[in-house]
Amino acid sequence: MTYEEYKSNKISSNKNKKSNNFFKKLLSKFLTIVIFVMIVLIASNFSSKFRNFLINDVLNNTMDFSKVNKLVNKVTSIFKTEEKDDTLPVANFDTKTQEKYLDGVKYFVGENEEIKLKDSGIVTFIGEKEGYNNTIIIQQSNGYYAWYGNIKESVKLYDYLEKGTTIGTASNEYYFVLYKDGKVVNEE
Repeated sequence: MTYEEYKSNKISSNKNKKSNNFFKKLLSKFLTIVIFVMIVLIASNFSSKFRNFLINDVLNNTMDFSKVNKLVNKVTSIFKTEEKDDTLPVANFDTKTQEKYLDGVKYFVGENEEIKLKDSGIVTFIGEKEGYNNTIIIQQSNGYYAWYGNIKESVKLYDYLEKGTTIGTASNEYYFVLYKDGKVVNEE
């Protein structure tokens, strides 16, 4: 086998692995949705109490998606592949300057700095928060709520975002606060 053949096989092998992982994730999400919908349909047809619960408590209130995600992960663990814990920085720069600010941290960045998501989750709020200016709140899949303040967003409400996705830009500074169970979490 020549080096060119080896290199060509290696490249095609890597492409197959990426497409297999994508297919497994897609299948996992699809099966989760199907199972959830089936359970809801079956239960709501047999019980008027459950139907009222769905309408009054689930559809009219904010849902904690991290609990659903934990259940999905248990059910679909057969589709999981080993993942490295490659923590991403909040912003895409080498040297960051920060200081304590209100409940969180103020990061000093350059002009129009892209801000990246630290963990996957769902956008549950976009708007003004006192002291934080335009704020994006992400309900992360690990149960934490991450606030990114002073950000010009490039995402929409209820978008599901993967770890490392650019959520917007900040000029000069932005704020980051992390909450769990309604309490501020000290990230350092």
